[in-house]
Amino acid sequence: NSCVYLPRYIESTWFIWVSQMNHIPMDIDYDKNEDWVSTQLHATCNVNQSVFNDWFTGHLNFQIEH
Repeated sequence: NSCVYLPRYIESTWFIWVSQMNHIPMDIDYDKNEDWVSTQLHATCNVNQSVFNDWFTGHLNFQIEH
């Protein structure tokens, strides 16, 4: 039944966009031997704030804070 698959497809696509736009790591220097928390902070980034981004991501665009 396509009524079941369409919402799942839309939900999956949304989830991928929201989760990947601020979980894709930035450049990190692995030779620094930093602790786990410092490495995570360097590997994540906030996405620019806008009314659309805030609504679309449910405020998860503030990756470091959440």
